[in-house]
Amino acid sequence: MDISVEQCRENDRIKDIISKSGLPIKHIKLLLRVSDAIYINAVNYNVSIDDSTVTILLISSKPENKMGTFNTISLNNIFYRLTQMSKENDDVETYTEVVEGLLKITIKINTS
Repeated sequence: MDISVEQCRENDRIKDIISKSGLPIKHIKLLLRVSDAIYINAVNYNVSIDDSTVTILLISSKPENKMGTFNTISLNNIFYRLTQMSKENDDVETYTEVVEGLLKITIKINTS
């Protein structure tokens, strides 16, 4: 996933991508809540959506803005939100992996 600097700077751009994804309203609302949690916790991130797979790339914590450098409390808050979303919705699965020092979150949504 390429890093879009424009997305990092504008949370509204990310919300627009999520809103126009074509996913069911329920899932759009869940993703917007996750997006808000990431933004409120001052983490730079990008989003891409391919069919029913959402990829969120956490890039860095603000204000340092050093790629791969994160505030632990911020990450804890974000992962808590993701865990709750998975627990409360049987049709959502989340996976996290480290890719080149960045955190890649994959959310698979079963829309059938």
